[in-house]
Amino acid sequence: MHALRRRAGALLAGLAAVAALTASGLASGTAQAAVAARNLPPDGKVLALMGQDSDTLADYKRDVLDRTSLDAPAPGGVTLYTNLVLGGSPAPLAGMNGPVNWGSGTVDFAATLAQYPRSALAVGLYLSDATTGCGNQPLRAITGTGDSDVASGNPSLTSQYRAKVDEMVNRLKGYDRQVFLRIGYEFDGPWNCYNADFYKRAFVYIKGRIDALGATKVATVWQTAAWPLNTSPDHPEWNYVVTDPAHYDAWYPGDQYVDWVGVSAFYGTGSVGTQWGCSSYDTSPTGLQNRVLDFARGHGKPVMIAESSPQGYDNGAHTKSCIMRKNPVATGADTIWNEWYRPWFAWITANRDVIRAAAYINTDWDGQTQWQCADGAAAGGPGCSNGYWGDARIQADATIRDRFLAELRGGQWVNGTGTSGPPPTDPTDPPPQSGFTQGVSQGADPVVWFKPGGFTATFVTVHYRVNGGTQANHFLTWNASAGRWEQPVPLRSGDTLTYTFDYLPAGQTAQTTSAAFTYTAS
Repeated sequence: MHALRRRAGALLAGLAAVAALTASGLASGTAQAAVAARNLPPDGKVLALMGQDSDTLADYKRDVLDRTSLDAPAPGGVTLYTNLVLGGSPAPLAGMNGPVNWGSGTVDFAATLAQYPRSALAVGLYLSDATTGCGNQPLRAITGTGDSDVASGNPSLTSQYRAKVDEMVNRLKGYDRQVFLRIGYEFDGPWNCYNADFYKRAFVYIKGRIDALGATKVATVWQTAAWPLNTSPDHPEWNYVVTDPAHYDAWYPGDQYVDWVGVSAFYGTGSVGTQWGCSSYDTSPTGLQNRVLDFARGHGKPVMIAESSPQGYDNGAHTKSCIMRKNPVATGADTIWNEWYRPWFAWITANRDVIRAAAYINTDWDGQTQWQCADGAAAGGPGCSNGYWGDARIQADATIRDRFLAELRGGQWVNGTGTSGPPPTDPTDPPPQSGFTQGVSQGADPVVWFKPGGFTATFVTVHYRVNGGTQANHFLTWNASAGRWEQPVPLRSGDTLTYTFDYLPAGQTAQTTSAAFTYTAS
Protein backbone atom coordinates (compact mmCIF):
# COMPACT_ATOMS: atom_id res chain seq x y z
CA MET A 1 0.00 0.00 0.00
CA HIS A 2 1.11 3.47 -0.74
CA ALA A 3 -0.14 7.02 -1.09
CA LEU A 4 -0.66 6.36 -4.79
CA ARG A 5 -3.43 3.97 -3.86
CA ARG A 6 -6.77 5.00 -2.40
CA ARG A 7 -8.72 2.54 -0.26
CA ALA A 8 -11.58 4.82 0.82
CA GLY A 9 -14.02 4.00 -1.99
CA ALA A 10 -13.26 0.30 -1.77
CA LEU A 11 -13.82 0.31 1.97
CA LEU A 12 -17.25 1.88 1.63
CA ALA A 13 -18.29 -0.18 -1.38
CA GLY A 14 -16.98 -3.38 0.14
CA LEU A 15 -18.74 -2.85 3.45
CA ALA A 16 -22.00 -2.14 1.64
CA ALA A 17 -21.61 -5.21 -0.55
CA VAL A 18 -20.65 -7.84 2.05
CA ALA A 19 -22.35 -10.92 0.76
CA ALA A 20 -20.34 -14.09 1.18
CA LEU A 21 -17.45 -15.61 3.05
CA THR A 22 -15.50 -18.73 2.33
CA ALA A 23 -13.55 -20.14 5.23
CA SER A 24 -10.13 -21.16 4.01
CA GLY A 25 -7.63 -23.27 5.88
CA LEU A 26 -3.92 -22.68 6.13
CA ALA A 27 -1.67 -23.22 3.15
CA SER A 28 -1.24 -26.85 2.44
CA GLY A 29 1.84 -28.50 3.79
CA THR A 30 5.48 -27.51 3.73
CA ALA A 31 6.76 -29.98 1.16
CA GLN A 32 9.22 -28.29 -1.14
CA ALA A 33 7.61 -27.05 -4.34
CA ALA A 34 9.58 -26.73 -7.55
CA VAL A 35 9.70 -22.95 -7.94
CA ALA A 36 11.83 -21.01 -10.38
CA ALA A 37 12.16 -17.32 -11.18
CA ARG A 38 14.56 -14.56 -12.05
CA ASN A 39 16.30 -13.19 -8.91
CA LEU A 40 15.40 -16.24 -6.81
CA PRO A 41 17.65 -16.32 -3.69
CA PRO A 42 19.96 -19.35 -3.65
CA ASP A 43 20.02 -22.18 -1.13
CA GLY A 44 16.35 -21.86 -0.24
CA LYS A 45 16.90 -18.55 1.53
CA VAL A 46 14.33 -15.77 1.97
CA LEU A 47 15.07 -12.20 0.92
CA ALA A 48 14.13 -9.65 3.61
CA LEU A 49 13.16 -6.21 2.29
CA MET A 50 12.41 -2.97 4.15
CA GLY A 51 10.31 -0.04 3.01
CA GLN A 52 8.49 1.74 1.82
CA ASP A 53 9.72 5.34 1.39
CA SER A 54 13.07 7.12 1.51
CA ASP A 55 12.34 8.90 4.80
CA THR A 56 11.45 5.65 6.52
CA LEU A 57 14.51 3.91 5.11
CA ALA A 58 16.82 6.75 6.16
CA ASP A 59 15.39 6.56 9.68
CA TYR A 60 15.91 2.79 9.74
CA LYS A 61 19.52 3.19 8.73
CA ARG A 62 20.12 5.84 11.41
CA ASP A 63 18.15 4.22 14.25
CA VAL A 64 18.91 0.56 13.61
CA LEU A 65 21.65 -0.25 11.08
CA ASP A 66 24.10 2.46 12.20
CA ARG A 67 23.83 1.40 15.85
CA THR A 68 26.59 -1.20 15.83
CA SER A 69 25.54 -2.53 19.23
CA LEU A 70 22.32 -3.86 17.67
CA ASP A 71 24.19 -6.08 15.18
CA ALA A 72 21.35 -5.60 12.67
CA PRO A 73 21.59 -7.48 9.37
CA ALA A 74 21.42 -5.22 6.34
CA PRO A 75 18.14 -5.72 4.46
CA GLY A 76 18.44 -7.80 1.34
CA GLY A 77 16.31 -5.25 -0.45
CA VAL A 78 14.41 -1.97 -0.16
CA THR A 79 11.03 -0.96 -1.55
CA LEU A 80 10.10 2.28 -3.31
CA TYR A 81 7.32 3.49 -5.62
CA THR A 82 6.89 5.34 -8.89
CA ASN A 83 4.08 6.05 -11.33
CA LEU A 84 3.48 5.87 -15.02
CA VAL A 85 0.44 8.08 -15.58
CA LEU A 86 0.61 10.94 -18.08
CA GLY A 87 -1.16 14.24 -17.64
CA GLY A 88 -1.16 14.40 -13.85
CA SER A 89 1.03 15.66 -11.07
CA PRO A 90 3.62 14.43 -10.30
CA ALA A 91 4.92 13.54 -13.74
CA PRO A 92 5.59 9.94 -14.79
CA LEU A 93 8.55 8.19 -13.13
CA ALA A 94 8.35 10.52 -10.12
CA GLY A 95 10.87 9.54 -7.49
CA MET A 96 13.15 8.14 -10.18
CA ASN A 97 13.59 11.56 -11.78
CA GLY A 98 13.77 13.44 -8.47
CA PRO A 99 12.25 13.45 -4.97
CA VAL A 100 8.47 13.36 -4.60
CA ASN A 101 6.04 13.04 -1.70
CA TRP A 102 2.45 11.83 -2.14
CA GLY A 103 1.68 12.36 1.54
CA SER A 104 3.33 9.15 2.67
CA GLY A 105 6.99 10.07 2.93
CA THR A 106 9.55 11.21 0.40
CA VAL A 107 10.46 8.86 -2.43
CA ASP A 108 13.95 9.53 -3.76
CA PHE A 109 15.51 6.62 -5.64
CA ALA A 110 18.96 8.21 -5.87
CA ALA A 111 19.19 8.93 -2.15
CA THR A 112 17.94 5.52 -1.03
CA LEU A 113 20.07 3.52 -3.44
CA ALA A 114 23.11 5.45 -2.26
CA GLN A 115 22.29 4.57 1.36
CA TYR A 116 21.69 0.91 0.50
CA PRO A 117 24.29 0.19 -2.20
CA ARG A 118 24.20 -3.61 -1.92
CA SER A 119 20.45 -4.09 -1.55
CA ALA A 120 18.00 -5.30 -4.18
CA LEU A 121 15.23 -2.91 -5.18
CA ALA A 122 11.49 -3.63 -5.26
CA VAL A 123 9.51 -1.03 -7.21
CA GLY A 124 5.77 -0.51 -6.95
CA LEU A 125 4.63 0.73 -10.38
CA TYR A 126 1.34 2.65 -10.29
CA LEU A 127 -0.66 2.58 -13.52
CA SER A 128 -4.10 3.74 -12.42
CA ASP A 129 -6.17 6.73 -13.53
CA ALA A 130 -8.53 6.28 -10.57
CA THR A 131 -8.58 10.01 -9.82
CA THR A 132 -9.68 10.94 -13.35
CA GLY A 133 -12.50 8.55 -14.11
CA CYS A 134 -11.11 5.01 -14.08
CA GLY A 135 -10.94 4.74 -17.86
CA ASN A 136 -7.81 2.55 -17.71
CA GLN A 137 -6.22 4.95 -20.19
CA PRO A 138 -2.62 4.17 -19.10
CA LEU A 139 -3.21 0.44 -19.55
CA ARG A 140 -4.96 0.89 -22.88
CA ALA A 141 -2.24 3.22 -24.16
CA ILE A 142 0.57 0.84 -23.17
CA THR A 143 -1.33 -2.04 -24.72
CA GLY A 144 -2.05 -0.10 -27.92
CA THR A 145 -5.76 -0.77 -28.13
CA GLY A 146 -6.24 1.77 -30.91
CA ASP A 147 -9.04 3.57 -29.05
CA SER A 148 -9.41 7.15 -30.24
CA ASP A 149 -8.28 8.70 -26.97
CA VAL A 150 -4.95 6.82 -27.03
CA ALA A 151 -4.33 6.63 -30.80
CA SER A 152 -4.90 10.27 -31.71
CA GLY A 153 -2.41 13.13 -31.43
CA ASN A 154 1.15 13.52 -32.57
CA PRO A 155 2.74 11.73 -30.92
CA SER A 156 -0.11 9.49 -29.83
CA LEU A 157 -0.58 8.59 -26.18
CA THR A 158 0.44 5.06 -27.06
CA SER A 159 3.77 6.33 -28.37
CA GLN A 160 4.27 8.54 -25.33
CA TYR A 161 3.47 5.78 -22.83
CA ARG A 162 5.64 3.25 -24.59
CA ALA A 163 8.55 5.70 -24.60
CA LYS A 164 8.11 6.07 -20.83
CA VAL A 165 8.06 2.29 -20.38
CA ASP A 166 11.40 2.07 -22.18
CA GLU A 167 12.81 4.95 -20.14
CA MET A 168 11.78 3.21 -16.94
CA VAL A 169 13.20 -0.17 -17.98
CA ASN A 170 16.51 1.40 -19.00
CA ARG A 171 16.73 3.22 -15.66
CA LEU A 172 16.09 0.00 -13.76
CA LYS A 173 18.67 -1.77 -15.89
CA GLY A 174 21.15 1.01 -15.16
CA TYR A 175 20.88 0.47 -11.40
CA ASP A 176 22.82 -2.76 -11.99
CA ARG A 177 21.24 -4.60 -9.09
CA GLN A 178 18.40 -7.06 -8.71
CA VAL A 179 15.07 -5.32 -9.29
CA PHE A 180 11.59 -6.65 -8.57
CA LEU A 181 9.09 -4.67 -10.64
CA ARG A 182 5.60 -4.89 -9.14
CA ILE A 183 3.61 -4.02 -12.27
CA GLY A 184 0.31 -2.39 -11.32
CA TYR A 185 0.75 -3.55 -7.71
CA GLU A 186 -2.42 -4.71 -5.96
CA PHE A 187 -4.03 -5.28 -9.34
CA ASP A 188 -7.30 -6.51 -7.80
CA GLY A 189 -7.59 -3.74 -5.24
CA PRO A 190 -10.76 -1.98 -6.39
CA TRP A 191 -9.26 1.37 -5.32
CA ASN A 192 -7.02 1.00 -8.41
CA CYS A 193 -10.03 0.26 -10.69
CA TYR A 194 -7.96 -1.79 -13.13
CA ASN A 195 -9.74 -3.78 -15.80
CA ALA A 196 -8.45 -7.36 -15.73
CA ASP A 197 -8.06 -7.73 -19.50
CA PHE A 198 -6.30 -4.39 -20.00
CA TYR A 199 -4.12 -5.12 -16.96
CA LYS A 200 -2.96 -8.48 -18.28
CA ARG A 201 -2.16 -7.08 -21.71
CA ALA A 202 -0.16 -4.16 -20.28
CA PHE A 203 1.74 -6.57 -18.01
CA VAL A 204 2.66 -8.69 -21.02
CA TYR A 205 3.85 -5.63 -22.96
CA ILE A 206 6.06 -4.38 -20.12
CA LYS A 207 7.56 -7.84 -19.64
CA GLY A 208 8.31 -7.90 -23.36
CA ARG A 209 10.19 -4.61 -23.15
CA ILE A 210 12.20 -5.81 -20.14
CA ASP A 211 13.44 -8.73 -22.21
CA ALA A 212 13.89 -6.78 -25.44
CA LEU A 213 16.01 -4.15 -23.69
CA GLY A 214 18.19 -6.76 -22.01
CA ALA A 215 17.21 -5.89 -18.42
CA THR A 216 18.14 -9.35 -17.20
CA LYS A 217 18.19 -8.35 -13.53
CA VAL A 218 14.61 -7.06 -13.59
CA ALA A 219 12.02 -9.61 -12.41
CA THR A 220 8.28 -9.11 -12.78
CA VAL A 221 5.99 -9.36 -9.75
CA TRP A 222 2.25 -9.98 -10.08
CA GLN A 223 0.90 -8.67 -6.76
CA THR A 224 -2.61 -9.23 -5.45
CA ALA A 225 -4.10 -7.02 -2.75
CA ALA A 226 -5.60 -10.04 -0.96
CA TRP A 227 -8.36 -7.64 0.08
CA PRO A 228 -11.09 -9.75 1.72
CA LEU A 229 -14.10 -7.72 0.59
CA ASN A 230 -16.07 -8.22 -2.60
CA THR A 231 -16.77 -5.09 -4.62
CA SER A 232 -19.76 -4.72 -6.97
CA PRO A 233 -20.81 -8.37 -6.77
CA ASP A 234 -23.68 -7.54 -9.12
CA HIS A 235 -21.04 -7.02 -11.83
CA PRO A 236 -18.88 -10.20 -11.68
CA GLU A 237 -17.34 -9.25 -15.03
CA TRP A 238 -15.39 -6.56 -13.14
CA ASN A 239 -13.45 -9.37 -11.44
CA TYR A 240 -13.48 -7.81 -7.96
CA VAL A 241 -15.34 -10.70 -6.33
CA VAL A 242 -12.63 -12.45 -4.34
CA THR A 243 -14.91 -15.31 -3.35
CA ASP A 244 -15.07 -16.38 -7.01
CA PRO A 245 -12.96 -19.55 -7.26
CA ALA A 246 -11.60 -18.30 -10.60
CA HIS A 247 -10.73 -14.84 -9.30
CA TYR A 248 -6.97 -15.16 -9.76
CA ASP A 249 -7.25 -16.94 -13.08
CA ALA A 250 -9.07 -13.91 -14.48
CA TRP A 251 -6.13 -11.63 -13.63
CA TYR A 252 -3.15 -13.88 -14.38
CA PRO A 253 -1.04 -12.81 -17.42
CA GLY A 254 0.58 -16.25 -17.84
CA ASP A 255 3.54 -18.22 -16.52
CA GLN A 256 5.87 -16.97 -19.25
CA TYR A 257 5.36 -13.35 -18.16
CA VAL A 258 5.23 -13.62 -14.36
CA ASP A 259 8.42 -14.24 -12.41
CA TRP A 260 7.02 -13.85 -8.88
CA VAL A 261 3.58 -13.97 -7.32
CA GLY A 262 3.22 -11.07 -4.89
CA VAL A 263 0.78 -10.64 -2.02
CA SER A 264 -0.14 -7.96 0.47
CA ALA A 265 -0.20 -9.59 3.92
CA PHE A 266 -1.32 -7.28 6.71
CA TYR A 267 -3.27 -9.80 8.78
CA GLY A 268 -2.28 -12.86 10.76
CA THR A 269 -4.02 -15.56 12.71
CA GLY A 270 -3.24 -13.83 15.99
CA SER A 271 -4.18 -10.31 14.90
CA VAL A 272 -7.21 -10.69 12.65
CA GLY A 273 -9.63 -10.69 15.60
CA THR A 274 -8.39 -7.23 16.57
CA GLN A 275 -7.93 -5.86 13.06
CA TRP A 276 -11.35 -6.92 11.76
CA GLY A 277 -13.18 -7.13 15.09
CA CYS A 278 -15.47 -4.17 14.36
CA SER A 279 -16.53 -5.13 10.84
CA SER A 280 -17.37 -8.01 8.54
CA TYR A 281 -15.51 -9.42 5.57
CA ASP A 282 -16.43 -11.62 2.64
CA THR A 283 -13.66 -14.19 2.93
CA SER A 284 -11.21 -15.01 5.69
CA PRO A 285 -8.37 -12.43 5.50
CA THR A 286 -5.75 -15.00 6.43
CA GLY A 287 -7.39 -17.70 4.35
CA LEU A 288 -7.21 -15.46 1.29
CA GLN A 289 -3.48 -14.89 1.83
CA ASN A 290 -2.98 -18.64 1.99
CA ARG A 291 -5.03 -19.09 -1.14
CA VAL A 292 -2.45 -16.94 -2.94
CA LEU A 293 0.31 -19.28 -1.78
CA ASP A 294 -1.54 -22.26 -3.18
CA PHE A 295 -2.06 -20.44 -6.49
CA ALA A 296 1.71 -19.85 -6.66
CA ARG A 297 2.40 -23.50 -5.86
CA GLY A 298 0.13 -24.52 -8.70
CA HIS A 299 2.14 -22.38 -11.13
CA GLY A 300 5.61 -23.16 -9.80
CA LYS A 301 6.23 -19.53 -8.82
CA PRO A 302 7.96 -18.13 -5.73
CA VAL A 303 6.00 -15.71 -3.56
CA MET A 304 7.04 -12.24 -2.47
CA ILE A 305 5.20 -10.80 0.51
CA ALA A 306 5.33 -7.44 -1.23
CA GLU A 307 3.66 -5.39 1.50
CA SER A 308 3.22 -6.25 5.16
CA SER A 309 2.85 -4.28 8.36
CA PRO A 310 0.98 -4.71 11.67
CA GLN A 311 -1.98 -2.55 10.66
CA GLY A 312 -3.90 -1.19 13.64
CA TYR A 313 -1.01 -1.57 16.10
CA ASP A 314 1.08 1.26 17.56
CA ASN A 315 4.46 -0.07 18.66
CA GLY A 316 5.47 3.14 20.42
CA ALA A 317 2.21 3.95 22.18
CA HIS A 318 1.48 0.28 22.96
CA THR A 319 -2.08 0.30 21.63
CA LYS A 320 -4.12 -1.74 19.17
CA SER A 321 -7.35 -1.07 17.32
CA CYS A 322 -9.71 -2.37 14.68
CA ILE A 323 -8.57 -1.04 11.31
CA MET A 324 -12.04 -0.02 10.14
CA ARG A 325 -12.73 2.33 13.04
CA LYS A 326 -9.98 3.81 15.20
CA ASN A 327 -10.58 2.96 18.83
CA PRO A 328 -7.15 2.23 20.36
CA VAL A 329 -6.92 0.26 23.58
CA ALA A 330 -3.86 -0.25 25.75
CA THR A 331 -1.71 -3.30 25.14
CA GLY A 332 1.94 -4.29 25.60
CA ALA A 333 4.96 -5.18 23.51
CA ASP A 334 4.59 -8.87 24.31
CA THR A 335 0.99 -8.87 23.10
CA ILE A 336 1.85 -6.99 19.90
CA TRP A 337 4.68 -9.42 19.22
CA ASN A 338 2.61 -12.51 19.93
CA GLU A 339 -0.44 -11.35 17.99
CA TRP A 340 1.23 -10.04 14.83
CA TYR A 341 4.99 -10.55 14.54
CA ARG A 342 5.32 -14.07 15.86
CA PRO A 343 2.60 -15.49 13.57
CA TRP A 344 4.10 -13.52 10.65
CA PHE A 345 7.51 -15.15 11.04
CA ALA A 346 5.89 -18.53 11.69
CA TRP A 347 3.79 -18.20 8.52
CA ILE A 348 6.89 -17.50 6.46
CA THR A 349 8.75 -20.43 8.04
CA ALA A 350 5.86 -22.82 7.46
CA ASN A 351 5.62 -21.83 3.78
CA ARG A 352 9.24 -21.50 2.77
CA ASP A 353 8.59 -23.81 -0.15
CA VAL A 354 7.11 -20.78 -1.92
CA ILE A 355 7.67 -17.66 0.23
CA ARG A 356 11.14 -16.55 -0.84
CA ALA A 357 10.95 -12.78 -0.21
CA ALA A 358 9.18 -10.69 2.43
CA ALA A 359 8.92 -6.90 2.55
CA TYR A 360 8.16 -5.23 5.88
CA ILE A 361 6.88 -1.63 5.98
CA ASN A 362 8.74 -0.05 8.91
CA THR A 363 6.69 3.14 8.92
CA ASP A 364 5.11 5.48 11.44
CA TRP A 365 1.83 5.59 9.53
CA ASP A 366 0.39 8.17 11.95
CA GLY A 367 3.20 10.54 10.97
CA GLN A 368 2.20 10.53 7.29
CA THR A 369 -0.82 12.59 6.24
CA GLN A 370 -2.12 9.99 3.81
CA TRP A 371 -2.64 7.43 6.58
CA GLN A 372 -3.76 9.53 9.53
CA CYS A 373 -7.02 8.59 11.21
CA ALA A 374 -8.85 10.51 13.95
CA ASP A 375 -9.97 8.75 17.12
CA GLY A 376 -13.41 7.27 16.61
CA ALA A 377 -13.36 7.85 12.84
CA ALA A 378 -14.53 5.14 10.45
CA ALA A 379 -12.51 3.98 7.46
CA GLY A 380 -13.45 5.82 4.30
CA GLY A 381 -15.15 8.62 6.22
CA PRO A 382 -14.09 12.11 7.33
CA GLY A 383 -10.75 12.12 9.09
CA CYS A 384 -9.89 8.53 8.18
CA SER A 385 -9.70 8.19 4.41
CA ASN A 386 -7.74 4.95 4.34
CA GLY A 387 -8.50 3.21 7.61
CA TYR A 388 -6.39 3.09 10.75
CA TRP A 389 -2.74 2.05 10.53
CA GLY A 390 -0.70 3.07 13.61
CA ASP A 391 3.08 2.98 14.06
CA ALA A 392 4.89 -0.08 12.69
CA ARG A 393 8.48 1.02 13.36
CA ILE A 394 10.34 -1.79 15.10
CA GLN A 395 12.66 0.78 16.70
CA ALA A 396 9.66 2.35 18.47
CA ASP A 397 9.90 -0.43 21.08
CA ALA A 398 13.11 -2.09 22.21
CA THR A 399 11.49 -5.49 22.83
CA ILE A 400 9.92 -5.66 19.37
CA ARG A 401 13.10 -4.33 17.75
CA ASP A 402 15.38 -6.87 19.42
CA ARG A 403 13.11 -9.82 18.67
CA PHE A 404 12.63 -8.72 15.06
CA LEU A 405 16.38 -8.43 14.49
CA ALA A 406 16.98 -11.78 16.18
CA GLU A 407 14.66 -13.38 13.63
CA LEU A 408 16.42 -11.70 10.69
CA ARG A 409 19.78 -13.04 11.89
CA GLY A 410 18.50 -16.55 11.23
CA GLY A 411 20.31 -18.57 8.61
CA GLN A 412 17.17 -18.87 6.46
CA TRP A 413 17.38 -15.16 5.58
CA VAL A 414 19.60 -13.54 2.98
CA ASN A 415 22.21 -11.63 5.04
CA GLY A 416 21.31 -13.67 8.12
CA THR A 417 24.21 -14.79 10.26
CA GLY A 418 22.67 -18.00 11.51
CA THR A 419 22.68 -16.73 15.09
CA SER A 420 18.96 -16.19 15.62
CA GLY A 421 17.06 -17.08 18.75
CA PRO A 422 14.33 -19.75 18.97
CA PRO A 423 12.35 -20.43 15.81
CA PRO A 424 9.02 -18.59 15.54
CA THR A 425 7.12 -21.82 16.15
CA ASP A 426 8.27 -22.43 19.71
CA PRO A 427 8.58 -26.18 20.44
CA THR A 428 7.48 -25.52 24.04
CA ASP A 429 4.05 -24.40 22.83
CA PRO A 430 1.20 -26.68 23.89
CA PRO A 431 -0.33 -28.60 21.00
CA PRO A 432 -3.29 -26.94 19.29
CA GLN A 433 -6.58 -27.65 20.99
CA SER A 434 -9.57 -28.83 19.00
CA GLY A 435 -12.14 -30.01 21.54
CA PHE A 436 -15.32 -27.96 21.79
CA THR A 437 -19.07 -28.23 22.02
CA GLN A 438 -21.48 -26.22 19.93
CA GLY A 439 -25.11 -25.86 19.07
CA VAL A 440 -28.05 -23.59 18.34
CA SER A 441 -30.33 -22.48 21.16
CA GLN A 442 -34.09 -22.98 20.85
CA GLY A 443 -36.57 -20.14 21.31
CA ALA A 444 -37.80 -16.95 19.71
CA ASP A 445 -34.27 -15.55 19.32
CA PRO A 446 -32.00 -18.44 18.28
CA VAL A 447 -28.29 -18.18 19.06
CA VAL A 448 -25.49 -20.24 17.57
CA TRP A 449 -22.91 -20.96 20.24
CA PHE A 450 -19.39 -22.36 20.60
CA LYS A 451 -17.88 -23.53 23.91
CA PRO A 452 -14.14 -24.36 24.06
CA GLY A 453 -13.21 -27.55 25.83
CA GLY A 454 -10.03 -27.26 27.89
CA PHE A 455 -8.64 -24.18 26.13
CA THR A 456 -9.24 -20.45 25.75
CA ALA A 457 -10.10 -19.03 22.34
CA THR A 458 -8.65 -15.73 21.17
CA PHE A 459 -11.55 -15.35 18.74
CA VAL A 460 -14.33 -17.40 17.17
CA THR A 461 -16.08 -16.64 13.88
CA VAL A 462 -19.11 -18.34 12.37
CA HIS A 463 -19.93 -18.64 8.67
CA TYR A 464 -23.52 -19.70 7.98
CA ARG A 465 -26.26 -20.02 5.36
CA VAL A 466 -29.99 -20.14 5.99
CA ASN A 467 -31.80 -22.47 3.56
CA GLY A 468 -28.75 -22.45 1.29
CA GLY A 469 -28.86 -18.69 0.81
CA THR A 470 -26.16 -16.04 0.97
CA GLN A 471 -23.40 -16.84 3.41
CA ALA A 472 -23.13 -14.57 6.46
CA ASN A 473 -20.03 -14.11 8.61
CA HIS A 474 -19.70 -12.84 12.16
CA PHE A 475 -17.28 -12.69 15.05
CA LEU A 476 -18.97 -14.35 18.03
CA THR A 477 -19.30 -12.47 21.33
CA TRP A 478 -18.04 -13.98 24.58
CA ASN A 479 -20.82 -14.68 27.12
CA ALA A 480 -18.95 -14.95 30.42
CA SER A 481 -21.95 -16.16 32.42
CA ALA A 482 -22.52 -19.06 30.03
CA GLY A 483 -18.80 -19.63 29.38
CA ARG A 484 -19.29 -19.69 25.65
CA TRP A 485 -19.13 -17.63 22.44
CA GLU A 486 -22.47 -16.62 20.92
CA GLN A 487 -24.05 -15.05 17.82
CA PRO A 488 -27.80 -14.48 17.22
CA VAL A 489 -29.14 -15.90 13.95
CA PRO A 490 -32.49 -15.04 12.32
CA LEU A 491 -34.45 -18.28 11.97
CA ARG A 492 -38.08 -19.21 11.44
CA SER A 493 -39.70 -22.56 12.03
CA GLY A 494 -38.56 -25.03 9.38
CA ASP A 495 -35.44 -23.06 8.38
CA THR A 496 -32.27 -25.09 7.86
CA LEU A 497 -29.03 -23.57 9.12
CA THR A 498 -25.62 -24.82 7.88
CA TYR A 499 -22.54 -23.38 9.54
CA THR A 500 -18.83 -23.73 10.33
CA PHE A 501 -16.54 -22.08 12.86
CA ASP A 502 -13.03 -20.63 12.66
CA TYR A 503 -11.31 -20.34 16.04
CA LEU A 504 -7.86 -19.55 17.39
CA PRO A 505 -6.70 -21.17 20.65
CA ALA A 506 -4.83 -18.66 22.81
CA GLY A 507 -1.06 -18.86 22.35
CA GLN A 508 -1.32 -20.57 18.98
CA THR A 509 -0.34 -19.15 15.60
CA ALA A 510 -2.79 -21.08 13.41
CA GLN A 511 -6.56 -20.89 13.42
CA THR A 512 -8.68 -24.01 13.03
CA THR A 513 -11.72 -24.49 10.82
CA SER A 514 -14.41 -26.80 12.14
CA ALA A 515 -16.46 -29.33 10.28
CA ALA A 516 -19.81 -28.21 8.87
CA PHE A 517 -22.91 -28.49 11.08
CA THR A 518 -26.62 -28.47 10.21
CA TYR A 519 -29.58 -27.40 12.33
CA THR A 520 -33.30 -27.25 11.48
CA ALA A 521 -35.41 -24.82 13.49
CA SER A 522 -38.56 -26.25 15.02
